[in-house]
Amino acid sequence: MQTGRVVFSAQEELAEARAARKRRLVFVALLAILIAVFSVGGNRSLVRIYQMGKAKAELYREIARLRQLNQDLASDVQSFTQDPGGVDAVAREELGLVKPGEAVYQFGLGRPTSAPRAAPR
Repeated sequence: MQTGRVVFSAQEELAEARAARKRRLVFVALLAILIAVFSVGGNRSLVRIYQMGKAKAELYREIARLRQLNQDLASDVQSFTQDPGGVDAVAREELGLVKPGEAVYQFGLGRPTSAPRAAPR
């Protein structure tokens, strides 16, 4: 009868090993699902981190653009402080200003002028 008991015990061990393997597999699967859920949702999710990385790169590009604009403006200020004629040139070309006593002659198509309207009677 001893052999019957040995076979039964080996079958129990085999069933117990299968159950332990199944529990480990379920634990690993639940852990993987938990990691996947936290990776996709929440403040520290992979999606959020990716979006923040794109926003960071965009902000760095904007900072570089603004720094270049700042350098250009500083250069303009420097040139205007050193060359007063530059201010006159900008005032004439971009703003259409004239010095007192100067006459302005325009040829070709000018700006449309509106005729003065008569007051309603």
